[in-house]
Amino acid sequence: MFKWWSTFLVIIPFVLIMGLLFVFKDFQRIFLVNDLPDSILNSSNLVSWLFGGIMSLLGFITLFIAFSYENKLLTASKIKQQLLRPYALSLEEIILNFSVYKLYISKDFLLNYIYWVFVIVSSISIFTWGIIICFYTHFEFLTLPIGYVQITNIIVVVIWGLLSFVLIAISILLNLIRSNKDPLEKGYLLNEIQLSDIQKLKEKNGDLQELFFKIAPTITILRIPQQDIEEYELNIHFPIKLSNIRFVAKIYNANKDVSIQMFGVIQRIDKIGESFSHIFTNQLSLANINLNENSHGNLKFYDKDNKLVSLLMLKANKSDEGLKYQVSDKMDLKLITNDNDYREIENRNDEFMDYTLID
Repeated sequence: MFKWWSTFLVIIPFVLIMGLLFVFKDFQRIFLVNDLPDSILNSSNLVSWLFGGIMSLLGFITLFIAFSYENKLLTASKIKQQLLRPYALSLEEIILNFSVYKLYISKDFLLNYIYWVFVIVSSISIFTWGIIICFYTHFEFLTLPIGYVQITNIIVVVIWGLLSFVLIAISILLNLIRSNKDPLEKGYLLNEIQLSDIQKLKEKNGDLQELFFKIAPTITILRIPQQDIEEYELNIHFPIKLSNIRFVAKIYNANKDVSIQMFGVIQRIDKIGESFSHIFTNQLSLANINLNENSHGNLKFYDKDNKLVSLLMLKANKSDEGLKYQVSDKMDLKLITNDNDYREIENRNDEFMDYTLID
């Protein structure tokens, strides 16, 4: 309702004049003047033409700016739809879309300025034209017998009503546009913070399995150079940081036993589209955990209700520096019938990262 209070500035004058014309009979005698001076008649005509010219110019400018801004909202809505279901997007395109989305939904100072000018001028115009109608018609449009005077007065009132409805409709349209109304769906566009919230994407029926497959993190076990003892660094890197990412990752050795389990919750976002890395430890020994190029892993993502929303497979790639685990495939969520891995992040709403070594 707070978004609509300004629109009532245009509706209230229309309601007042309609009440004066058809309801508040006691006030009509104020406007029942038989002979108006020529100066008042000429001034009324001048005011009427003046407001008519102003509204024509302002209406054209307003609609031009409004439709220009509507194109920005249309682009933003398409970006939102693509991010909810990123089937045809690459990782680079996803990161770019998250980064530029804010530009398309940012508030336009010119549109907001024009809106308030339009609301104020429309309110004055509706009220002024309505008062002039009261003087000229003498409320002779519902009296019998009906003659040409009554018919003419009815036409004048109808034209005033139609013009008032047009001004009110334009005001409502402008208010919807400046409030970022989604042109392709019901409701309003998400802001950039909401769009980067995994929980909000889930509420909007986004395909999180596909999204996490495209933006999946890379887990690396890299040898620390210039060390007397051969030690490795365990690191996870997200190409893009989104809020409410809740994950559990498991690395299996060649015997298909769990060697490392990593888990965490990501909450804070400083800049939309930025990447995120975290070092779990820099004192890891591969000899003790028996990991090589034949090892593999899986990566699970959960929502706030601890429901599994994405299940991905990790494949090991060996190099001289160590091992890198990257997502290789998606798995059907229905394959998991009894999952308790979420226990590691259950009831954790703060941002944290942790890991465990399993002997």
